[in-house]
Amino acid sequence: MDGTSDPPAGGQPLRGVRVVALEQSVAGPLCSRVLADLGAEVIKVEAPAGDFARRWDSHVHGFSSYFTWLSRRKRSLCLNLRDAADREILERLLRSADVLVMNMSSAAAERLGLTKERLHQRFPRLVACHITGYGTQGRYRDRKAYDMLLQAETGLLGLTGDEAGPTRIGVSICDIGTGLYATSLILAALIERARSGRGRFIDLPMFQAMTEFAGPNLTAFANAGVRYGRWRLRHHSIVPYGIYGCADRHLVIAIEHDEEWVRFCREVIGRPDLLVPRFATNELRVAHRDEVDGEVERTLRARERAHWVPLLERAGLAYACINTIDEVWSHPVAVDLGLHQQVTLPDGQEALVMRSPAETAFPVVDRPWIPALDEHREELLGDLAEPE
Repeated sequence: MDGTSDPPAGGQPLRGVRVVALEQSVAGPLCSRVLADLGAEVIKVEAPAGDFARRWDSHVHGFSSYFTWLSRRKRSLCLNLRDAADREILERLLRSADVLVMNMSSAAAERLGLTKERLHQRFPRLVACHITGYGTQGRYRDRKAYDMLLQAETGLLGLTGDEAGPTRIGVSICDIGTGLYATSLILAALIERARSGRGRFIDLPMFQAMTEFAGPNLTAFANAGVRYGRWRLRHHSIVPYGIYGCADRHLVIAIEHDEEWVRFCREVIGRPDLLVPRFATNELRVAHRDEVDGEVERTLRARERAHWVPLLERAGLAYACINTIDEVWSHPVAVDLGLHQQVTLPDGQEALVMRSPAETAFPVVDRPWIPALDEHREELLGDLAEPE
């Protein structure tokens, strides 16, 4: 990748970029899968037992839903990195690579010589991203770090739940958020390399990536000593904004502007009596949160959700229905945007997945595949045997 020419019209922007992925679980694999969706050749290096995410469940015709979601378009190669011959294969792969993605421990990376200094010395053009829990330096560098542990350490669980205690966020937000952050940093480093000719080592702690999610809260505390509490159903700094019960189901309603509060009271809930000076601004409504939210919910609970939705639509106010996963799969947006696609499983069966934003932005016509363990060994080792 020399950055001197544009890709062909309609082509994928990372075509010709080789990624070596020493990965397992979610954060690293999601990063490399987005790169693969953008056209990169991703070589997934697995231990002899394979990525343990292959065995997390069997919900996709006998295969793992996690692995199916994370692994399309990758090529699998098994290497035992305790073995000198396999370490030499890795070395040869890295000589041909543009990007290295890894989410192993700092200690493991050091044993393999995959540190900033040694990588820069041996592969000066390589863009390497090392995803860890707490960074490659510091007192926490050797601590185990899984998604829910990072939710706890970065304050996300301190903001999620209610007076009874914390509640886990319902998706692997730390893994996913870090994987997406890693992708953007790698793309920036590739642009930098096109200008400078030099690679870069990106030390990406999940802890740091997750401070973005708590950014306003951390900023409020650092500058004003404000500590936001847990609001299980409501936004911590905007009222009314949250989950409200109707007579049958729930609605999420977001009134972010004072003018919207007027329209909401007059045109939706028919409560002009709430347009009083002590509720006139968002800051005042936050100060009277219990009273405002209590009146709003009491009114909404008098009618079914289907009554309120057309009124919110006509008033041009923000709302959402709380969908189940099956409702999300068949959601009008998913259908209208064509987000369903088929992938080929290792045994030739077909499965369904959601199309990623990368695949929509840079469309391709191929049928994505999910690699069998070590499926591409012969092909990859044959490539490495050719004269450089």
